[in-house]
Amino acid sequence: MPRRDVPDDLSVPGGPVTEILGVLLDNARVHGRGTVRPVVRDLDDALALDVTDEGEVPGTAARLFDRGDSGGGQGMGIGLDPVRDPAFAVGGRLSLTGSAPTTLTLLVPVSRAGTVDGTA
Repeated sequence: MPRRDVPDDLSVPGGPVTEILGVLLDNARVHGRGTVRPVVRDLDDALALDVTDEGEVPGTAARLFDRGDSGGGQGMGIGLDPVRDPAFAVGGRLSLTGSAPTTLTLLVPVSRAGTVDGTA
């Protein structure tokens, strides 16, 4: 995954984040178009993990997170609802941040090495 100025002293919950990113990457590969590009951005108190493809999200963005909708509005698949709960469980948030091209962003709070509970 390309990194943009992400320090090496960050800690995130590996299991849930790996699961969520796996679903987002698979969703982009199966339901998106063109090149799938993951990017990590450091936002000081959180990491933004973006998964972008060259497709577009038709209709209402909120439908992506409904069970039975894979983004095409055709009621196929399980949608992205199953990965919202793991995102919330780690104190994060999953959202559609771009519809053309499609970009889904997972925000995850981080702990930094040498700090107590993530604060300086």
